[in-house]
Amino acid sequence: MNKETQATQKIYTTRSLNMRKIKAIGYDMDHTLAVYHKNAFEDLAFRKTIEKFVAAGYPKEFMDFAFDPNFAQRGLLVDKVHGNILKVDAHKYVKAAFHGHKKLSKEERRQKYNNISYKAQDFVSVDTFFALSEVQIFVEIVDFMSKNPGRIDKSFAEIYDELRLFIDTAHRDGSIKDVVLSNIEKYIYKDPHLSETLVRQLDAGKKIFLLTNSGFEYTNQVMNYLLAGADDFYENWQDYFEIVIVSSRKPLFFSGKQPFFRIHTENKGLLSPLKDGFQKGHVYCGGNAASLQDFTGLRGDEILYVGDHIYGDIMTSKDLFNWRTCLIVDELEEEMTRVAAQDHLKAKIKMAISEKEDLEDAMQTKKSELARHRRAIAKAKKKQDLASLEKLKASVETIEQEHMAVEQRLRRLGKDIKSLVSQREMAIHPSWGELMRAGLERSRFADQVRDYACIYMTRASNFRHYSQNKLFMTASDTLPHEK
Repeated sequence: MNKETQATQKIYTTRSLNMRKIKAIGYDMDHTLAVYHKNAFEDLAFRKTIEKFVAAGYPKEFMDFAFDPNFAQRGLLVDKVHGNILKVDAHKYVKAAFHGHKKLSKEERRQKYNNISYKAQDFVSVDTFFALSEVQIFVEIVDFMSKNPGRIDKSFAEIYDELRLFIDTAHRDGSIKDVVLSNIEKYIYKDPHLSETLVRQLDAGKKIFLLTNSGFEYTNQVMNYLLAGADDFYENWQDYFEIVIVSSRKPLFFSGKQPFFRIHTENKGLLSPLKDGFQKGHVYCGGNAASLQDFTGLRGDEILYVGDHIYGDIMTSKDLFNWRTCLIVDELEEEMTRVAAQDHLKAKIKMAISEKEDLEDAMQTKKSELARHRRAIAKAKKKQDLASLEKLKASVETIEQEHMAVEQRLRRLGKDIKSLVSQREMAIHPSWGELMRAGLERSRFADQVRDYACIYMTRASNFRHYSQNKLFMTASDTLPHEK
């Protein structure tokens, strides 16, 4: 890695990974090789889904809803039953919640979630960029229902289930993808370093395969836009890939047993079952990970899979097949800049917490002094030692005043820390704060990244800054009691 590589161009390691042992690198397409212009794409998905709601008989006022690119964030949870959006830390504590556009108070969060045991899997997890417009639509409808009671005679859960149906339909029927392909530059960023990155991996002897849920026609046009003409030797985008698999239906690709079919692209997409293994230059659809390993002879940790979906790409491939994993977290590209700009607040928070710990120690010392003096007063009373009794009472009064002063300072400091944390969070993200943090704790999303992604980075082309045989080592893998 070049010493001048910027933070956003680095690869971050959560589990040591020896790239020398990696024989094949698999790539997802959407939000991995194809980096979408988030605001433009999610606004399009938002509008096309709202149109389906109105066409299904929902209030025409829905057409006035506007997509807010600064509201939703990956890693959130959706409580379909109560109509709430939640930000949860690594310990399942709900740190922030919205009902529509109304932010729930700490007491409301405590009553609803934090004084009971709940399971995160009971909620819908916001795992990918494609879910951002989905969350925003749910927020707008919940808000509308709160302000217009009786207008919609359905539960929040029923609304969300219809939302999933409408947004899936919009993706399938061409409502969204046809618009993207008609003006692809508006919706997809063309990474000028993508071809270089793939060529470096091929030069290092890695086999590269594409594994995407998108259909062939869409995949073909997007990948052609990204790679065609980028290298003199690899003239066609398919030339980079040993295997091309579309319509894979992840995460079912990892958990199911659906067969592979070859798509005869030259014959109007005619399908034929795959029997004798993959051939370069052909395109396949469906399939499953077990068959992929059987056909290629590759196993588990010989494969590195790169994707953006924490569940569909990363968790399932790791859990079920022990593939090595790389998560694309491209929102860190902007967030890192905002986080760095708030370093002064982070320093203030650390100082305030350190002072609070000192004051808590001082508070305990005062409490112990008071307890000792009160025991001494009881003993003096029993002995009728009036002289000692008066001195002890005077000392108790002094200690109580000192104790009160420390207590007041602690209360003020607690408020100051809360204000500083809130100020820092709002500067990073106005609704939810830092992606990998929930208050001062790791977020649930950060915990998933740590547990399932061997490495993570902002873009797939960050690989170009490193040797393709590099040993990625964790900076620290110690327990709290270890130095």
